[in-house]
Amino acid sequence: MDRLAVLLPPILLAVTLICIQEAWRMRHSLRGYKQVTLQGRSHMSDEYNLGYTKPRNTRDESKWKVKALHIHPIKSCAAVELDVADIDGAGLTWDREFAFAELLKPQTRLDASEVEKKPRWTFRTQRQPGYEKLVHVHPEIWLPDRSKRKFTEKDKGFLVVKYPRIPRGPLATLVRMLTDLGFLSNEKSFTVPLVPPENHKYPSEHVAIWKDNPRWLNFGVHVPADFGTYLGVKNPLTLFRVDPKSYREVYRCAPRKESLGYQSVVGFADAYPVHLLNIASVRDVAGKVAKDIPRFSAKRFRANILVSGPSAYDEDNWKRIRIGKHTFYCACHTVRCRLPNVDPDTADRHPVEPDKTLKAFRCIDDGDPLNACLGLQLVPAESEPFQIRVDDEIEVLERGEHHYIKQ
Repeated sequence: MDRLAVLLPPILLAVTLICIQEAWRMRHSLRGYKQVTLQGRSHMSDEYNLGYTKPRNTRDESKWKVKALHIHPIKSCAAVELDVADIDGAGLTWDREFAFAELLKPQTRLDASEVEKKPRWTFRTQRQPGYEKLVHVHPEIWLPDRSKRKFTEKDKGFLVVKYPRIPRGPLATLVRMLTDLGFLSNEKSFTVPLVPPENHKYPSEHVAIWKDNPRWLNFGVHVPADFGTYLGVKNPLTLFRVDPKSYREVYRCAPRKESLGYQSVVGFADAYPVHLLNIASVRDVAGKVAKDIPRFSAKRFRANILVSGPSAYDEDNWKRIRIGKHTFYCACHTVRCRLPNVDPDTADRHPVEPDKTLKAFRCIDDGDPLNACLGLQLVPAESEPFQIRVDDEIEVLERGEHHYIKQ
């Protein structure tokens, strides 16, 4: 006991100094940069307001507008909310440019070749049980503020990735105490460049995303060893970034280059550049699952553009719309998986909802009659960068039927 009393003060001092150094290093690295996020409280802070629950087939297009804008820099991690979004043919800038991937042994035939048996980097999302903790991973985008400090043209900013600090080991109690006292942040973080430098040395490797297998950039050198421990992943884990020179081209239900003037592309988005969701539709679903999920948030569906004004499911037959001054093609319905079963605040996975309820009444597309649909997948009519803003008006230019084409 006497020995512990002698050892404890220097250990406490050492840990405290490390914590102070960690906090100083982060603040120093952010000096001169500005964070890309909204100013003020969330535009979705009133999403549970009963005013968004509108009867079907009531239509007053004069009040239809953009309610909120979100990007998800790292696929399946927390969103970044915006007041203004930059968009081009690949979707919202910085949306789903990164994703975590796990090195997995493929399930192969007995007569498979050695190449086919080789472990592959495979993208991971909240769909996979065990990856629910991604909801607590918060990416932040920081860009050079050239009005405050001189930067070189090569400096494109960086991504700060924050995740919960989980005290472990012999000093766990001490770390927990320092966290409770406010000497130590309850989050850890790491930083990666937003844009790879011209002469970078990041490995270009294949990463499996659905049926695609692009060669993108492995940023694993930046990922701390304890991040995989936080997620509970035993296999090698890394962070991939889309190679700016090789986005995935979008076909299926998307307009073709012959009519659009360009072929739309995506990074780690599942299939299309932009995802739109009608808040009235979400509130209608929320009413049906209220017994199981009393506070059912639109965040579960991870949309880029949330709109207010239309009645529930009015968007089902939108084919072409204008947001502000810019036109979008509504390529298809958004076919839902079980990812929305994960609570975006707690990371708890409900065993059946809302998937069960959605499949009971939202299997509306004959292209995939066994799965439910909610929301729309959009393709911008122009490939050059432009902006849309919260409160931009929504105008439906064309309506018609949709027929989903599977992966």
